[in-house]
Amino acid sequence: MRYPLTIVCSVMLLLGCQPAQQPSVALADTSQSALDWPGRYQGVIPCADCPGIKLTLQLSANQQYQLSRYYQEGAAEPEVSEGQFSWSSDGTKIQLDNTAASQFLVGEKQLLVLNPQGERIDGELAQRYRLAKQQSEEPLAAGEAQSLVGKWQLIELLQTTVDVDHQVFLQFDRSGRVNGYTGCNNLSGGYRLQGPTLSFTPLATTRKACQQDSIEPQLLDVLSKVDNISLTADELSLNQARMAPLARFSRVVE
Repeated sequence: MRYPLTIVCSVMLLLGCQPAQQPSVALADTSQSALDWPGRYQGVIPCADCPGIKLTLQLSANQQYQLSRYYQEGAAEPEVSEGQFSWSSDGTKIQLDNTAASQFLVGEKQLLVLNPQGERIDGELAQRYRLAKQQSEEPLAAGEAQSLVGKWQLIELLQTTVDVDHQVFLQFDRSGRVNGYTGCNNLSGGYRLQGPTLSFTPLATTRKACQQDSIEPQLLDVLSKVDNISLTADELSLNQARMAPLARFSRVVE
């Protein structure tokens, strides 16, 4: 069948006006989606008036963080802050509490500290603006840690009964981490247990100002001196040598 020339031209014109099909583009993996980024990162970055600032940054999968800053030879205790972080739109950077001065580029087992503009720091010291991901501590032997793991509420400190309303507690997990509450500030750190021998790594606390009658100073001093424990199903005693218990805790059943 022969078609009139006008019909053929009209069909060709319509076909020529159809939008070109765009090729499908696969979405690239990002640091947020492809990397095992939750964990603890640590490094020492340059400091203008001290040997260095030791940064320890704990990132949780629910986008919570804890950041410890320790000014070497300049402070007795680290500064600790906690909060939420957010991801950049391209899934490569994180920003702590939407603060421009706390941005990091997330890489394979590392974080790079960025400048306030969110750019990589260059120059001779560039390699020092890096936090390396820390390997998880070896799990404790089942026979050593099983009965210690859990939450313990302070009931006695230096032979003095502690009011349970203070809600002072320590919580141990199987990975060798401990966190708690001093009655004023949150604390966190690590511990090692071998038989009855217990030691804590340096503990970090938040920096809230405490009341004069706070037991926090005594508790932190006790935790720095502990070298062994006595443990039953329901009670934990923190001891130094063979002296009377420095602190006693009751297990919290949750």
